Amino acid sequence: MLRATRDAFVGDGSLTERQGAVLVAGSGVMFSLTAIAHAAVEDASDFQFLTYRGLSTTAAMLALVALRRRHRPVVLTGVTAVTWVASCLLAGTSMLYILALSRTSAATTLFLLAAAPIVAALLGWVWLGERVVRSTLTAIAVTAVGVGITVGAGLEVGSAVGLALAGLIPVTVGTYSVLMRSASQVDPVVPTLIAGSVLGVGATIVALGQGGIVVSLRDAALACTSGGVALGFGLPMFNLGHRSVAAARVPLLLMTEVVLAPLWVWIWPGEVPSPATLVGGAVILGAVVWLMLGSHPDAPVAAPSSPVPLVPDDA
Repeated sequence: MLRATRDAFVGDGSLTERQGAVLVAGSGVMFSLTAIAHAAVEDASDFQFLTYRGLSTTAAMLALVALRRRHRPVVLTGVTAVTWVASCLLAGTSMLYILALSRTSAATTLFLLAAAPIVAALLGWVWLGERVVRSTLTAIAVTAVGVGITVGAGLEVGSAVGLALAGLIPVTVGTYSVLMRSASQVDPVVPTLIAGSVLGVGATIVALGQGGIVVSLRDAALACTSGGVALGFGLPMFNLGHRSVAAARVPLLLMTEVVLAPLWVWIWPGEVPSPATLVGGAVILGAVVWLMLGSHPDAPVAAPSSPVPLVPDDA
């Protein structure tokens, strides 16, 4: 697994469906670290946090570019308008997640995130021509049940703005998954580098307008953990792994973030999850493990090289 991932990362091989599924699920584990980092922030505003998150993500990607310079250099060839749109969506998703957490409950945000697989399935069918298999539909249903159990015991809507921001997350996640499936030739470092730069610059501009970007060393370190570590490792794993996984399955595998985020906050700073959260998380995690075990262990899955035209050529 490690050797196959290394070879695929530098362009010397491809991953099987199961290997890709493991990477995508692993990226969700990395993303879940943001919950504990954001919960521990003391004074930094949302856009100050996002500034350091974006800039540290960019720094992590530049470090990867430097490390690969001697062996398999990162190239920008193949970067198209689709790549730029997908990268901006990725930056927007990062921003929406932090802003939603500050304005509505985490339970509400996670509940709405359960719609991401449905969005990805519909867009993958229309745009890429990917048929949604029965196992994926079953996993979508099981995941929805798990999230419903998790938040049903204590759903807090919060502000209307927070609800609207959280509601956009499944749309951006699903759309990003489909766009990147149609741009499989792009190096997995590139979208993350672009997204981190867009997020860092955009958040810096807003933060400067709100009073500056100076924060405590503690808050800066937490934001950099959220960016340089959680996104710096998680996004390249995601961008590489999703190439071998059908678009509808990608957000399902990312539900590892939904399961683990409340557990990290339980460990520190000690926010005890409800029994419903633990039961629902177990149901979601079971669906993710089932998807990974049900993926083909040997044959690589070729991602579409270009979107399926919405209008047939002979129309």
